[in-house]
Amino acid sequence: MEVVRVVVGPLATNSYVVCQGDECVVVDPGDEGERLLRALGGRSLVAVVATHLHFDHVGAVAHLVEATGAPFYAHPADWRIYKALNEVAPSWGFEVPELPTPRDPGERLWLFDVLHTPGHTPGSISLVAGDAVFTGDTLFRGSVGRTDLPHGDWRELTRSVCRLYQLPGHLVVYPGHGPPTTIGSEAAGNPFINADVCGNERQSNRY
Repeated sequence: MEVVRVVVGPLATNSYVVCQGDECVVVDPGDEGERLLRALGGRSLVAVVATHLHFDHVGAVAHLVEATGAPFYAHPADWRIYKALNEVAPSWGFEVPELPTPRDPGERLWLFDVLHTPGHTPGSISLVAGDAVFTGDTLFRGSVGRTDLPHGDWRELTRSVCRLYQLPGHLVVYPGHGPPTTIGSEAAGNPFINADVCGNERQSNRY
């Protein structure tokens, strides 16, 4: 599996072109659709996937879908409140992108196992394939997703990050912004949510 990171847009969103043989999926096409199409290198785009529906992760969705006919996938919990999730965008000087109606990714999509990891948004997902996990804005190198935006939930985020820490420690984390890391590194030393926090969470929430 080949992973190409393309940093796009004014918020430096990580878009990923993930390929196996002649097939590719684009994860979080935040902007600059033509760059992402070039990154395919002539290979077939079989799906476009958003880890969540904040505007900076979906700005090029319509462009890719129109150019290739590939289906678009996002969790229905985000789609139901898409406009509300992005109500802050105009105050930051951004328009809310118009999107095609997404399909539900379910629990398995192409090479990916799909994990529902809410908290940053209600419909945030993480995608696990091979030695990689694409975490969107749930888990970063040395940080975790914001929950002060509309419909964020810190308790849900904590549970989601703790769920990610149950994955093998060698998995490479490809986040929505910033450099990659590993599950093991974040479980050991993330200053916001680490394995110790997860242990305390399990003890205080027995049901």
